[in-house]
Amino acid sequence: MKKIKTLLVIFFSFIIPGCSSNNIEYYSHKKHTVDLKSFFSGNIEGWGAIFDYSGRQIRSFKVVIKGTWNNKEGQLQEWFEFDDGEKNKRTWDIVFQDSQIFIGKAHDVMGEAQGRQNGSAVNINYILQVPYKNYVINLKMDDWMYLVENDLILNRTAMKKFGFKVGEIVLFMKKIK
Repeated sequence: MKKIKTLLVIFFSFIIPGCSSNNIEYYSHKKHTVDLKSFFSGNIEGWGAIFDYSGRQIRSFKVVIKGTWNNKEGQLQEWFEFDDGEKNKRTWDIVFQDSQIFIGKAHDVMGEAQGRQNGSAVNINYILQVPYKNYVINLKMDDWMYLVENDLILNRTAMKKFGFKVGEIVLFMKKIK
């Protein structure tokens, strides 16, 4: 009987999370409406942490972002500084297909990032190439941004490998005026 209970717990721990998912349409009627081009125009500062699969914080960081736009095309330059002294830079080239759908490219992203904004939320999916020891691993990123106030975004990113969550990033970004 104990083995059956254990098997049921394992079964439902994989099935139930797969049945629920965040949906961008849910955010269409929220109080605040996000516009990436407006929020990421100019200077932004951010503070975040990286968590492992068990929820344990393994790193923290600060990021400075500078965004520039020309109609539907934009560029975000990000400068990261981690608590262990590592520094990293990423430049995103972003093109909006319409008012909601956009694609993004960066040097450490495989192919294109697929994004969509709606209401108070933004969702971006992409494969990030992450250096790990002497290797580079590809992580599937499910990136969600939520406009909390006009000048403040909360960002949560689930990181997966082979369909299993291996970590999460939580980040607050504030527009500097």
